[in-house]
Amino acid sequence: MTTADDGDVEALHHTVEELRQENEALREAEERGASKGGHRVRRVFSWVLVVLACVLAVLSVVVVFARNQLLNTDTYVSTVAPLASNPAIQTQVAKQVSENLIQRTNLQERVKEALPAKAGFLAAPIASGLQGVTDQLTLKAVQSAAFQKIWVTANRASHKQLVALLTGSKEGALSNSDGKVTLDLSQVEVQAKKALDARGITVFDKVPAVKGLNFVLFQSKELVKLQRLTRVLDDVALALPIITLLCFAGGVVLARDRRRGLVRAATGLALSMALILVVLAVARNQYLASLSPSQSKEANEALIGQVTGALRLTVRSILIVAAIIALGAFVAGNRHLRAWLSERRKPLWMTEGPVYGFVAAHRKGLQWGVLAVGLLVLVIWDNPTTLVAVAVVLVALAVVGVVGLFAAQTATPVLAGPGGPSGAGSGKPAGD
Repeated sequence: MTTADDGDVEALHHTVEELRQENEALREAEERGASKGGHRVRRVFSWVLVVLACVLAVLSVVVVFARNQLLNTDTYVSTVAPLASNPAIQTQVAKQVSENLIQRTNLQERVKEALPAKAGFLAAPIASGLQGVTDQLTLKAVQSAAFQKIWVTANRASHKQLVALLTGSKEGALSNSDGKVTLDLSQVEVQAKKALDARGITVFDKVPAVKGLNFVLFQSKELVKLQRLTRVLDDVALALPIITLLCFAGGVVLARDRRRGLVRAATGLALSMALILVVLAVARNQYLASLSPSQSKEANEALIGQVTGALRLTVRSILIVAAIIALGAFVAGNRHLRAWLSERRKPLWMTEGPVYGFVAAHRKGLQWGVLAVGLLVLVIWDNPTTLVAVAVVLVALAVVGVVGLFAAQTATPVLAGPGGPSGAGSGKPAGD
């Protein structure tokens, strides 16, 4: 009887143990499933944030450029001022002023009236000769230092038109329904008349000065359609870069492998900047192809190149830096390289001491503090350019990376034969 009872008890214990093991296995499976589900959600959110950051990066670059380069009068004038020395611009301005002056003078009829009746046949060649001289002297007037001042003054006045075109605002009697931004060349005509008078050509003196002798800088009805979007984006120009950086940081932090997250984020940023360059090139070609025959392609090409030069330089800089970061993060994950580095003996200051101990213990706090300081600099800085914002971000990311690398260093163990390590022990790597 006792033997039977002992057998039943043993069987019961065996059953309980099997149930416990099954229960433990089910619990572990459930935990693994929950863990996989959590990682999957984090991975999805990481990708969403990276994609959103790439879209916002494009908007940020364009908006900051428009706000600082196109909507700021002083910056805009300093950008277009060198165009007064551009041969294509000078030729087009001189041609337009000369042709307009000759048309309003009715030169051939005036010459014919001044000649005797029998010499009327000389009116055409004399008028042609006067037209050639007028063209030459007008070009010389445009190539003078006086034109430089006229160009700057005219561009400062026309900037109101550009702001009205981009934002839809109204500046007095200016109208931008046709998408034009023009320069008043009446002062250039005055200078041309003075140059002609100095050569004894007074036939144009009786021609009254006309207001509104305009040189078209920009003409695109498509820009008018972007007015509402420009106004909205101008209001959030300061917040957009900060939100973009936060989205990139979130995409990296939420990634299961943060190194791979950094590779994705940097690659996405580089591709976004490449997209801007492609769009700029396509838009430039389409704009030049849409010019009327009376507009100089060379002059407009020089104007577009000068105005968008800062934008293209900034975009290329961001693209190059992002590509370097992506490549560096990718190479840093190479197991052979990491194994080789781990075998190198490290100096003591990198693996122990009060500085190492403080950085290793407060790594996350230091990294977030550096990012916060970078954001604070962007907020406090008055009208930061895109290049300044990029420089601040790169410095902040570099410091964050250095802190992470320094905190993760460990001492290389010194082996003393097959018995194992001796001397200084290996330092403990900083945990996450």
